[in-house]
Amino acid sequence: MNKLSKISSQTELFTEPRYLLAEKQLASIPFWEPKKKGRKETSNVKVVALTSMIQGEPIKLTLKVLAGGDYGFPNTTDLEFFRAFEHILTERLHQQGELRNPIGVTGREMLTAVHRVPGGTGYRELRRFFGKLHALSFEVERTQGSKHKMGRFHLFHAMFHEGEKREDGTITEINEIEVAPWYLKSLQAGNCLVIDHALFQRLSLSLSKLLHQFLHAQFHFHQGVATEWYTDIAKNWQMKEYSALSRIKQQLDPSHEELKRVGFLESWDYLPFKRAGKKVYQIRWHAGPQWVAVEQVQKTEYGLPMDQPSESLLFLEAKQDQAEAGQEQANQEGTLVSILEVVGSTDRKYLPFWKQAVRDLPRSVIYKALGDLRERLLKGERIKNKGSYLLTLMKLEAKK
Repeated sequence: MNKLSKISSQTELFTEPRYLLAEKQLASIPFWEPKKKGRKETSNVKVVALTSMIQGEPIKLTLKVLAGGDYGFPNTTDLEFFRAFEHILTERLHQQGELRNPIGVTGREMLTAVHRVPGGTGYRELRRFFGKLHALSFEVERTQGSKHKMGRFHLFHAMFHEGEKREDGTITEINEIEVAPWYLKSLQAGNCLVIDHALFQRLSLSLSKLLHQFLHAQFHFHQGVATEWYTDIAKNWQMKEYSALSRIKQQLDPSHEELKRVGFLESWDYLPFKRAGKKVYQIRWHAGPQWVAVEQVQKTEYGLPMDQPSESLLFLEAKQDQAEAGQEQANQEGTLVSILEVVGSTDRKYLPFWKQAVRDLPRSVIYKALGDLRERLLKGERIKNKGSYLLTLMKLEAKK
């Protein structure tokens, strides 16, 4: 590790690295967004562009990201929590040799991992992070020859928060996360990127964190050089798109400079092109010494392959998720029955609405709201419109 501190006197003093393992295919998807103030999501669906490696060739893909309910898309605060979650999984994988569902983690453990004092605000942000990731799903399409393949996959299949009542009435003592089997299998198979968590936590700008997440995978796939159209970057991160180069630089260069200072980025260029008579820009990045050092650690210390497998495990497991869809549908039908039992089976005209709610919202949110409503009814409270009241409870629970 000492030799890392001798690299490039033009960068800031390097911190001692703390490595985590990030599942390679998930790490290549730019579904995170900058943290926004006072802006509501206009849609719960967005399409992102990404590059993956299929049979040794870089392939440009499009992927639908679907946010559930009122949660919206994960932002850079959620990315910080997810990196902390990956760090905890990495430590447990090293200690235990395997990972089994459900993954149990305390709120204090997660907040400590993101260097936050355990308290009301931190716990609320953590709860919302778990809710967002639970509600999030992806749809991927791939055309290979004459065959068209499509799959939907999730990251968190089920989630119970600390102190929350399970469906069987017992109370959870810690956060329990049912992580998607494809994710655990891929992680344990070594289909990973090694990331310096300490370097990531030094970044202060929202776009710096997003660029770090995006470029880390692209550098790995393309031997330390990455290119992307500016318009795709703006679209993926749902940020304002500019046409003037001066405004583009004003938007991105503060984060480029921060990444250069910590040694992650060496240089970047804006390459002009003509499209439909308009000038557009492609950005080209070259990896810095810190990324090069971490990539070497991936091979020498972790024994992970430097090159991409011939077939993307994510797509294989997305197909497997189709086989698991039967169980998910059964779970949704059971939840729908529970809702109708409480609001009244005659409330059939709202059946399509409740079906959509079951698809969009985490089951833990729905069952918590159902439990609260049942308790009020058992206490003798008169509730005129149980369906409307349940909806209000679910919205309040989702915002926690």
